[in-house]
Amino acid sequence: MNKVNIFKKYLPWAWLIAGYIYDIAFILIYGRQMLDSDMSAEMVLSNLLNQEHSIVTHNWIYSTEIRVAETQWFFRIGLLLSPDNWIVARAIGTAIMLALYILVWLFLSKMLEWGRTGVWICAMLVWPFGFWYFMDITWGAYYVPHSILMILSLALLISIAKKYVKEPKIFTVGNIIKILVIAAFSCICGLNGIRNTLIFYMPLMLFAVIVLYMQFREHGLKSLWQDISVKLVFARLAIGAVFCNLVGYVGNHVLFENKYRYSSYNNMTWGGGSGGWTTTFKWYIDSFGLKDQASKELFTLSGIGAGCGLLLGILLVISVIRLCMNYKKMNELNQLYTGLFLSMLFSIGAVFTYIYGDEQYWLTTIQFGVAAIFLEIMTEPVLKNLERALAPCIVLILAVVSAIGTTTANISSPLRSNPDFENVIAFLEEEGYTQGCASFWRGPVITELTNGDIEMWNMTDEFNDVLLWLQHNSHRELPQGEFFCIYNIESESESVDIFTETYGLEGELVYQDDYYLVYEYNN
Repeated sequence: MNKVNIFKKYLPWAWLIAGYIYDIAFILIYGRQMLDSDMSAEMVLSNLLNQEHSIVTHNWIYSTEIRVAETQWFFRIGLLLSPDNWIVARAIGTAIMLALYILVWLFLSKMLEWGRTGVWICAMLVWPFGFWYFMDITWGAYYVPHSILMILSLALLISIAKKYVKEPKIFTVGNIIKILVIAAFSCICGLNGIRNTLIFYMPLMLFAVIVLYMQFREHGLKSLWQDISVKLVFARLAIGAVFCNLVGYVGNHVLFENKYRYSSYNNMTWGGGSGGWTTTFKWYIDSFGLKDQASKELFTLSGIGAGCGLLLGILLVISVIRLCMNYKKMNELNQLYTGLFLSMLFSIGAVFTYIYGDEQYWLTTIQFGVAAIFLEIMTEPVLKNLERALAPCIVLILAVVSAIGTTTANISSPLRSNPDFENVIAFLEEEGYTQGCASFWRGPVITELTNGDIEMWNMTDEFNDVLLWLQHNSHRELPQGEFFCIYNIESESESVDIFTETYGLEGELVYQDDYYLVYEYNN
């Protein structure tokens, strides 16, 4: 193997490893200053589940979903390995999740017979090239378990379909194991709530119905179960997976809804979405790095990164158009992936337009868009060999610049984090406090930054009631004995009097800086 071939073989792996190290290093270096309470609540829940040795618990007030299979599976491992440093524990859990995320995408790429293209896809997926991708994949990791379950299920469905076409025996040991895994994952996704049902199983069902209908139109009714092709077998199996997912979703209602404390999306109504397809798909395109919660001046690194994100979004649009134009020229596996991706865009887009949606909820579909860009490069007939070789490098350079711009902007202006929190945290630890009250966007963060030493009660923003959201179920009343309340001077200084009037407790000011007030109470 000459030097050029060695370079081409290992270059995407180098990008992949560099991105993986970048993600974990970011957590270790900037994790403390970037935390928000949604993230920290996952750690607090993970610690509680470790204490109880359980998968779900009655002793937690969940948010919009019951956490059956989410980040706590991995953060629990981190806490077992690093109980005295929760940021390190977070980094360990995230490292495991991202490794599995890459492995399942490599497995899917192998099933689709994409070769080295799969490594290029994974190399881009580890870089935080867009704001919500950064917040909820590489940094917060909230959507990584969702993605792992989706991608692995898809890869196993394709694996069974390919094997059945070569050897028409469905009930082999290998196939039975794969079918049971798919059924289990589909059911678990349903138990989690409606999220995965809408973003994966509904598009899967739509694609399966279209494949079966086209087969019926061309070859008649009997061909639906007699004829054999990868797409046809995949469609039959997909319907079974969707059924298992719906069983899990019913189980979510029967087993969990009346026994555990959490909200749900079951009250969604028509007319609650973006109101227009243009807005909905602009959300999707912007998610590749253009739009951010942090400001990005044009002639700065973060501004240049936003421009690279815009170029990635434009590349995605071009790729989708070209994949549609070249659909009939593709092999069956590429047609399967393209068809499923288009089904996702249509069905998820319809939900976000007419029922309920927001830009960040496109997140799990972004990874499929990344794969679509590289699939277009791989299959585009007009590209010359040199263009086909250089195009993945150009795409990845855009992604890396966008990623660096995104992280740079958010280090300067982090979303929902607490400025200059270390001084007040140090004071609370030095004074030996073990329990306190704070509004939601500070409470769980204090627990994580003190490595679980301070138990926090989440209060409403006005401090006139306990907030029944992402905290221990026993926190429905104020803590007993000595405790503190921390108030943000800019937004919560009036809450000191409201808290006293509501609960009849007079506090003593024990700490003050430019941002925070700390009052001590005895209940």
